[in-house]
Amino acid sequence: MNLAEFAIRQRVFVVFFTVLATIAGIYSYFDLGKLEDPSFTVKTAVVVTLYPGASASEVEQLVTDTVETKLQEMGSLKTLRSLSKPGVSMIFVDLVSELPSDALPQQWDLLRRKVTDIKLLLPPEAQISVVQDEFSEVYGMLFAIHSQDAPSHQLKDYAKELQRRLKAVSGIKKIELHGVQNRVVHIDISDERIAESGLSAAQVINQLNSQNMPLDSGSFKMGIERLRVAQTGAFTDIEDIKNVMIKSGVGQLSTGLIRLGDISDIYYDYQKPALTQSRYNGEPAITLAVSPVNGINVVSLGDELTQIINDFQAELPVGVNISTIAFQPEEVHDSITTFINNLLESIAIVVVVLMLFMGWQSALIVGASLLLTILSTLIFMNFAGIDLQRVSVGSFILALGMLVDNAIVIADMFSSKLKQGKARLAAATESVGETALPLLGATLIAIMGASPVIFSTTDASEFAISVVQILASSMLLSWVIAMTFTPLMCWLFIKTPEQSDESKPSKFKTVFTRVITWTINNPKRTIASAALAVALTLVIAPLVKVNFIPTSDREMVFLDYWLPNGSQTEQASKDMLVIEKWLIERPEVESIASYIGASAPRFSVTVEPEPLDSSYGQILINTHDFQSIETLVSEGNQWLAQHFPQAQPRFRALKLATKDKFSIEVRYSGPDPKVLHELSSQAQQVLQQHPNTRYVRDDWRQESKVLVPIINQEKARLAGVNRADISLAIKRATDGFTVGQLRQEDTLLPIIMRSPNSSIDDMGDIPVRSLLGVHSVPLSHVVDGFEVRGEQSMLWRRDRVPTLTVQAGVHGETIGKVRNQISAQIEAIALPPGYTMEWGGEYADEQEAIDDILLQTPKAFLIMVIILVALFGAFKQPLIILTTVPLAAIGVCWSLLLLDKPFGFMALVGAIALSGMIIKNGIVLADQIELERQNGKSLDDAILDATLNRTMAITMGALTTALGMIPLLSDLLFDQMAATIIGGLVVATALTLLLMPALYKVSFNSQSTTTSQEQLNEQA
Repeated sequence: MNLAEFAIRQRVFVVFFTVLATIAGIYSYFDLGKLEDPSFTVKTAVVVTLYPGASASEVEQLVTDTVETKLQEMGSLKTLRSLSKPGVSMIFVDLVSELPSDALPQQWDLLRRKVTDIKLLLPPEAQISVVQDEFSEVYGMLFAIHSQDAPSHQLKDYAKELQRRLKAVSGIKKIELHGVQNRVVHIDISDERIAESGLSAAQVINQLNSQNMPLDSGSFKMGIERLRVAQTGAFTDIEDIKNVMIKSGVGQLSTGLIRLGDISDIYYDYQKPALTQSRYNGEPAITLAVSPVNGINVVSLGDELTQIINDFQAELPVGVNISTIAFQPEEVHDSITTFINNLLESIAIVVVVLMLFMGWQSALIVGASLLLTILSTLIFMNFAGIDLQRVSVGSFILALGMLVDNAIVIADMFSSKLKQGKARLAAATESVGETALPLLGATLIAIMGASPVIFSTTDASEFAISVVQILASSMLLSWVIAMTFTPLMCWLFIKTPEQSDESKPSKFKTVFTRVITWTINNPKRTIASAALAVALTLVIAPLVKVNFIPTSDREMVFLDYWLPNGSQTEQASKDMLVIEKWLIERPEVESIASYIGASAPRFSVTVEPEPLDSSYGQILINTHDFQSIETLVSEGNQWLAQHFPQAQPRFRALKLATKDKFSIEVRYSGPDPKVLHELSSQAQQVLQQHPNTRYVRDDWRQESKVLVPIINQEKARLAGVNRADISLAIKRATDGFTVGQLRQEDTLLPIIMRSPNSSIDDMGDIPVRSLLGVHSVPLSHVVDGFEVRGEQSMLWRRDRVPTLTVQAGVHGETIGKVRNQISAQIEAIALPPGYTMEWGGEYADEQEAIDDILLQTPKAFLIMVIILVALFGAFKQPLIILTTVPLAAIGVCWSLLLLDKPFGFMALVGAIALSGMIIKNGIVLADQIELERQNGKSLDDAILDATLNRTMAITMGALTTALGMIPLLSDLLFDQMAATIIGGLVVATALTLLLMPALYKVSFNSQSTTTSQEQLNEQA
């Protein structure tokens, strides 16, 4: 009993199971997690070590290199990227792409142990190391609480309350606040007042700390209880600090008690300079970055969050507003809705095509099989945890034509069997019996066509993995449904045609029969013509544009803004305020969110945040539509160049599956920074001369200025002061230093003592006193002078080697073409011994992904060959089928050229998957030829009859696949894949129907002649 016979005899069960699968599929659609784009794991963590007071070079030598040496012991390490800046070391730890995502926690634990082990080898002042293994955390929703009038600390209170409410929602994993202005307590006390009071810095520090330090006062026994003794007297507000009584003088020379508020100005203020700032549409703001739990339906989650935000907005005072910067649920809803509409359009196209060529009964049966396959695949997705997102829904559209292939073959063969006079049960069982194994083999081969993406481990492959998951699951389910549900529907609804229904062959069939007959009679000419067509295609192939991964079509663009290295945060904020006003007035702009001192929270996995930098800012620009971005960027570049010539601004699009910061990057590595800067200068000259490059710069940027007091050690010793006293005096005159903390509910406010009205002009007059002494000496008496020097304050390294990266953006042309045009000049730059050059940016990601895909392709090809040989038990038929695969290149090249689509990673995935489709068609035709030969027909007749018999099934499968992908031609991600498959499949299918008969004739002609001669001998 084959599957068709089982389905017909157990039709009640099959119908019941079909209804059950339909209900479960509909439920799964609503239950599935919904995302805008598929996520991929960023296998990167950051180790941050603070080394206050050290220069970038000292940080590099004493901290960064020591930590990197230890981290290189990690077996799963891919690359170490480090940035050494004055006072801070940042090491980016990139793990190998082959590492499974579920193994990351173990690797991050190992990383922490390595960092803990190395702490004793670091300088005593550099013992604060933080491992950020959530560096890749994605915050899909960004909200801004903003106001022009409300104080920053009130905005912080509102933000914390909203954070508390949102965090209570099921499905929220993490919420962070960005742009918070931290309050401090300033004690401004002039040096003259300190001298008059006979105070020392140590007295102020010690008495403030002891007054506010939490101490355990013990407990007393009382009966059966023990009473804890509580403390009082800690600072609760600023008046407590003002009322602190400080004992002046030293030892026996004490002059009495002095109220701190009488000799100093004590007040609340905000940290200056601010570490980071945030604004929304030009108003001071605090950003709430919300990260949902993985695999959740963010559309439903968004409704609940919106309600909470609306309720909280109603409670806020007038002038304080909550606005949305990025809202993943809305983007997901729009993206999924668009793709579902495309899917429905594709299904409609497939059904209409089937009706035109197969009749309404067969078309409805195949259409019902297709719908059941899609619903069954949704059930699989729900069990496997595959979310509905751009790639998975697009994969359905990609698979549509292939999903009807098996059902078309069964329906077509069932109808043919009925025309031959077979009973309906026999027609169903024979149709399945003859095609089940070949169709299963063909289905497995079609799946293998996309399997290199499964074997690959790059970010781009992980981004596209759902293509293979959907193709594999849906195609296997389509085979099961075609072997059970489809023959049952045929048995129920397709009636035996009457003999009178037979009509004369159509004109098309007559012409097609003549063409096939000619190819059988002239096989060598046919093969030569096909070879010539492939050769001509190879000539035009270089004309196809190349673009690895397209940008996102989201209505958003970034504006990065760099002032010269070492610039003030206040100046960056002032400049960006001017830019914000210009942007708000633009008709293309809907809203903007600005971040000064740091980049925006990571709301997309493809955006790697910039390190903290006082001279840097970023603006997230939401536009009304995607098409207006180009105009905004073009006019924005001209306006910025005119108004901020000293800065390095650049607009940046949101990428889909790569994390490169610049389109073109050239990395120079070697020991001497001067040589690296010389190489960078030469490379930048080449890039600046190209008409399609812009934003040319390097990541070490300019030298920053540093003021260096030249300490006279002999004078300092005679004055009773040392290097630490001088540093403390300068610190108090500039930023001030922390002398304690004021507790206010759940917040600790730093208490900072500083000297008011200090400036660089009167730096020589700064009084320097020892920590315990009360006498002072002017700074100019213990230094020989002051020098302003240049220092390299950003030192990047890769794998412990200093590495400077030259960077550039591309406009008006594909990145690959521009890189190819300048590559010869860049690579011609002479490198001194010990220095290396390598390409980074999109090219590095492209090479890694494509090389890995091509490396995995032989595995898939080997599996295909094994299946082919197993199906036919011979080598000739597999060889004939594989020979037809290069025919697809003809259609691919011309389709990409005519539709003006580039060839990139998704096109490569489509081309590999296309090979499986072509081989599947070849199997269907070759299997039918072998059936005809086994029935005793001559070689020519077997080839002709099989080709005519299988033309309908093969062309219908190819046509439905190609036409069903038309809606994807307008999608930025799938357009190149759609063009590749449409052109390649149509041309390859047409040529396969002509070339395979010729190849069969050439391959089996001698065998046929020998067989015929043997038959004549037997008759004689």
